[in-house]
Amino acid sequence: MTGSFLLMSALVLFFGFHMVAGDRGILARPELDRKIVLAEEKLHFLQRHQTFLSQRIGLMQNDSIDADMLAETARAELGLYAPNDVIITIDLSNLKFSEDILNK
Repeated sequence: MTGSFLLMSALVLFFGFHMVAGDRGILARPELDRKIVLAEEKLHFLQRHQTFLSQRIGLMQNDSIDADMLAETARAELGLYAPNDVIITIDLSNLKFSEDILNK
């Protein structure tokens, strides 16, 4: 009787401890909730990004290629410009901003 009581007590203590302080216990709940929120935010971001990419891919399909999308992609990805394109480059490295401008 004493041996089975000790065994049952040890099991209750073991499972009770892990129920409270284990990886998925009561004390870990706020951290798990935070991880769930972060994962949901990442999921929403990735879904929006997937939608954006799907739309861009749709514009570049062979049967319905959009001329503007093709030109934009050629310029951005390949550096291809038409002979009559005017390219204006601005060197932003020398610009100095004062605190007044940034605070407005």
